[in-house]
Parts: sequence; structure tokens; C-alpha cells
Amino acid sequence: MTIGNHSERIDFAVTNLGSKDLYLRHDWLKCHNPVINWETGMIIFGRCHDRILTVNMEEELVIRAIHHANDLAAAANAEKPKKTFKEMVPADYRSFRDLFSKENFDELPERKPWDHAIELVPNAKSTLDCKVYPLNRDEQEQLDKFLDENLESGCIKESKSPFASPFFFVKKKDGSLRPVQDYRKLNKMTIKNRYPLPLISKLIDKLQGAKYFTKLDVRWGYNNVRIKEGDEHKAAFQMNQGLFEPTVMFFGLTNSPATFQWMMNNIFKDLISEGKVTIYLDNILIFTKNLDEHRRIVQRVLQHLRENKLFLKAEKCEFEVLETEYLGVIISKGQVRMDPIKLAGIAEWLTPTKKKELQSFLGFTNFYRKFIKNYSKVVRALTQLMGNAEWMWGAMQNQAFQQLKKQMAEDVILAIPNRTGHFRVEADASNGAIGAVLSQEQEGRWRPVAFMSKALTATE
Repeated sequence: MTIGNHSERIDFAVTNLGSKDLYLRHDWLKCHNPVINWETGMIIFGRCHDRILTVNMEEELVIRAIHHANDLAAAANAEKPKKTFKEMVPADYRSFRDLFSKENFDELPERKPWDHAIELVPNAKSTLDCKVYPLNRDEQEQLDKFLDENLESGCIKESKSPFASPFFFVKKKDGSLRPVQDYRKLNKMTIKNRYPLPLISKLIDKLQGAKYFTKLDVRWGYNNVRIKEGDEHKAAFQMNQGLFEPTVMFFGLTNSPATFQWMMNNIFKDLISEGKVTIYLDNILIFTKNLDEHRRIVQRVLQHLRENKLFLKAEKCEFEVLETEYLGVIISKGQVRMDPIKLAGIAEWLTPTKKKELQSFLGFTNFYRKFIKNYSKVVRALTQLMGNAEWMWGAMQNQAFQQLKKQMAEDVILAIPNRTGHFRVEADASNGAIGAVLSQEQEGRWRPVAFMSKALTATE
């Protein structure tokens, strides 16, 4: 049976039931565990290795496989006209055109002190086995292309490793397919690297007083880091074309973020220490008060990238803008707010029917909790359903759910604190939670900097 991009072998019985051409059995529905909206006729299937199948029961039974949210973004991006290099990159930086070419990534990264080590815990398994995921036609074409390109460049090689992790594709925001290795079993056996990632809140605080912003996105991401010699076989992955092992770091390895951040901090340590550049993994942000200084620093960053053979994706870079999206928020001079694109679907978020769905919702809202007044108090009725508590969704939970969605939809603007204004803390408390707002006096008025809230334990 093929439904959109989803394929599987399934037995059907020929019957005279009803007027529809095909009926899916209860055991199939149980396996995929759909969420059904009886008002709109929408069914969402979420158990198809990172795919979501959607059905509109009011139309013909046409089911399209999509990767959650990214297909919508891909469709929106497809309508945007392609920009030329000159349209994307200002004249001051076009001498670095070589940094924006995909073709220049044609050789393996050099061995460096930050090569990615895969160190296993004592008494770890000496073998790993996995299943081979079926691929649809588009994915098979991308797999053939992936193998041709990466075998030629040396990023992967054929393997006889006793370790094997699964391989499949997920759709990216631009509509292209991203190859993914499922390293969860290997990650459980791997000693964790505690090298810290920057706190996003601390990075944002550094932007005080900045007016001009340039955002750079490093192409190829983790592939810019070699796997430590002798550890490659541990990251071997399996697909219908055989077993292969990477020579460069791929997405999904447990310590990949720590390794990549270590590399970036080493390469740009002089610029980071000057306080005009922040880096979070492959996201580089240059921020200054005046344009001349800005252009000098951007050129220094580009030179560092060239010297270390790191390349950029021009369509994901922004130069000399007054406002930009960075790490999930919109930043501009002296202020930060939630990204409206990421919040576009919050009003239509379906009511959770189980703990996993509630956990997903709370995880999303928790990212923006500093923008939400009395967050812990609002979500208290929801968090009480987590852990070992019995699932009982009632009027209190629904009220909290709707209230949180309403507050998420509000365009709350927070000030980025400066070093001169006075601060003020206003606090409030109830039997179940405490909340506070930190404000700063800027240009003669008090502006909120952050909201804080905390649920109280029984003892507290």
C-alpha cells in the first residue's frame, strides 16, 4: 500500500462494506495511533519514523506523508523567488565568494585537536544491530546521490564494522531531504562530553546597545569535524545499499554539539572575547552599534572562516540588518520578542490526549517562559498530570491549556538590559506558585526584561 510518500506491505480483504474504496483496520489504526479531530475531520498519524500522515475525511481519501511542520515551511519557501548571490551578499563581502560555494567542500577536513572521539562506557557491547528502513522513490534517489557524493569526497567509506545504526531521511524546512543516522543505541553506550553549550539567555543579554546585526550559517554543520582516527567504525550505519562508516561527524551522535561548539570557540576565541560576536553551534551573530565597525568585524569573521575552510549558506545568512531571528527569538535594537513564525500554529494546537502530547506542548512553551507572566502558575494544572500521576484531563486542565495558548499568541516585547538603568523586581505569590517580573528603567519608562515563575513544592 502506498499512501503519498508512505509505503508498506499490508493484507486487505475484499468485502461489500459501505461506499468507500478502502477501509483501514483497527489494528492498523492502533499501530499508528492517530489523533482525530472530529470537528474538522482531520486525522494525524505520528508513528511513521518521523513522518506524519494527514487525512481530510471531508475530501477524497488522499493521504500525504509529511515531516512535522517542515513541509509547511517548505511549501512557503517554494513560493519565494530564488535570490542571486549579489542580492544575498552586499558588495563589501563579495570578495569572499568562495565561502558561499557548495563545490568548494571537496576534501576532508584536516585532523584537529577537536576531532570527535567516541569513547564507550566500561563493559559496553561489542556489537550493535538494527533494522533497515524502507525508502520511497524520492528517498532512494537521494540515497544514491548521498552515497555517490560522500564516497567520492571520503566522508564515508564501506565498512565491515560489528556496529550498525539505522539510516533514513527527514524533510528539512526548505523541502530537501536530510539523511539521518539513528544513533540512540550507540549514544547510550557513549561516555558523555560535558563541554558546555552557551546559555541562549546569556547570549541575548550580550546584545545590549547593538543596532546592526549580521547572521551567518555554517554550511555542512557537523560534517566539518573529523571523527577521531580509530573510532569511525563505532558510528557505522546500515541501509539497503550496505554498511558504511563516516569519517566526519554526522548529526545524531550524542557528543556532536559539544565537539562542534569546542571547535567554533577555538576558531573564533579572539572575536568572542571582544564582545562583538556570539556563536551557538553553526549560528554566528555579529552585532555592533555602528556600521563601519560592523563591516570590519564581519570581514574578520569571514577571514577566519576562509582560513579554517568553513563555508556558508548564503540563503540562510543576513547582512547588516536592523532586526533578525536568532535562536528562536526576534532581536532588534534593545529588545527581543518571540518569533511569530514559530508561534503561527499555537492557536490550532490540538488538545493533548496523553502525556507524550502534553510533554511536547509544555516543552515548546517552556522555551518561551521568560515571555509569559506567571508561567508556572498557569501551567500548574498541566504539570500535575506528568510523572506518575493518573491521566485525568478536566475543566482545569483545559482552562490552563487555552490560557497558555492565549498568552503565547500575545506579542510580548522584552527589553535587553543595559548597564545604566535602574532595575525593579515585582513579585506575586499564591499557594501553588510564585512569580516575578524584572523591569529596567530605559529612556524614562519601565520596560519588562524577563518574567520568572516557579511552582512550589508541598514543603515550600
